[in-house]
Amino acid sequence: MAPARAEELVGELTAFAAEAGSPLEEEFGPAGELADQLTRREGADAVDGPGDGPDTWVWTADALQEVELLARFGGQGWEAERLGRFVCRRDRQTPLRWSYRRETTGGRHREHLTARLATEGWELFGTWGPFAYFKRPEAAVTGPAAQLSAPPARPRRRVYSAPWILVTLAAAVAVAVATVLLAGSGAGLTDGASLAGALVGLTAGGLLGAWARRTAARRHTG
Repeated sequence: MAPARAEELVGELTAFAAEAGSPLEEEFGPAGELADQLTRREGADAVDGPGDGPDTWVWTADALQEVELLARFGGQGWEAERLGRFVCRRDRQTPLRWSYRRETTGGRHREHLTARLATEGWELFGTWGPFAYFKRPEAAVTGPAAQLSAPPARPRRRVYSAPWILVTLAAAVAVAVATVLLAGSGAGLTDGASLAGALVGLTAGGLLGAWARRTAARRHTG
């Protein structure tokens, strides 16, 4: 990759990691593997001018929003190259729209599903737990109409997370910590109702999160 292009890409990845507040290797894995993945697709496009090669953007979202966001950003010409932290690229000269779908599947069924969807132009680009993520260029369906004449600017935001998820998580952690402190100090252990209430609250928080995740999966699965 040309030095100017490499410098631009490293700056984008560093900015994302700083916003996420996590170590670089935790966010993107080993540097060598990430470099291989990023240069595999755009090595032939690398040029001396930083503004001539593909544009790159890194973002992440919670499971409740990611399918909707993938559809939105795919419509803006962003092709996801990496799952977990979505590392996306968009051709500056001829940007094309992309479609995405998330399926809940695993094992042999996932293999059969991947083979079947491949006949329709869908490509598996990542898996996470029970979810399998597929992408397809809109050109496979609409032809030249998939090209964008004036794509919007790259979004400035990189982290998309629903505030209520963070509040629920914080509440669950607070209940767990309080329970441990009570157990360690011996206070409240004779009050079975207090301890039971704390455990019920923690369990309810976990069940609420699981229910929301399953509901979102059913709603957004293709």
